[in-house]
Amino acid sequence: MLPTNMQAFIMVKVGPGYSREMVKEILDVEGVEEIFELTGDIDMLVKVRATDIEDLSRTVFKIRETKGIVETDTRLIISSQKA
Repeated sequence: MLPTNMQAFIMVKVGPGYSREMVKEILDVEGVEEIFELTGDIDMLVKVRATDIEDLSRTVFKIRETKGIVETDTRLIISSQKA
């Protein structure tokens, strides 16, 4: 049985032309909860919520359609703890 409320992190690499508009566009994608802009080889970490794997897939592909996205790598959250 699949989880009814899954979360994932999508690691995003962007190409030349990265802009704040790109961040706004990704924030408008259904399921996107939060974006962290990072230093290093990954430019953004996007936290998403989905109802099932198909819903997650739609969100990932919508993010990939954003102009300037070069690569994504998605990781499902299987457990979380808070301090």
